Amino acid sequence: MVGLIASKLTSRSQTTIPSGVREVLGVGPGDQLGYVIEGAEVRLVNPKEGAHADPALDPFLALLQQEIAQHPEHLTGFPPALLARIQQVSAGIVIDHDAPIDSAVAL
Repeated sequence: MVGLIASKLTSRSQTTIPSGVREVLGVGPGDQLGYVIEGAEVRLVNPKEGAHADPALDPFLALLQQEIAQHPEHLTGFPPALLARIQQVSAGIVIDHDAPIDSAVAL
C-alpha cells in the first residue's frame, strides 16, 4: 500500500485525481468514478470493475427470490391508500436530481 495521496478542492469543489490514483483505478479522461460511503470514510472506485458492489446485495436478492418462489402468497399489492398519501404529501415538490448536495449525507 502506498499511503495517503492528497489533492486539493477548488472553490467550485472540484479536484484533479492524482496520476497514481488514476493508474490504480485504471481510469482516464471521460471515465466515470464511483464513491463508496462507509461511515465517515469514502472509497474511490472504478465502477466498471464492480468494486462498488454491495457484498450483501446479491445474497439478499437470492434470499428474496427464494422466498417469493416458495411463498408467493406472501406477496401483496401496494396499498392504494398509501400511494394516495404519498402523492398528497409530495404534491408540488420539485426535485433537481442534478443539483449538488451542500451538506453531509447519512446513508
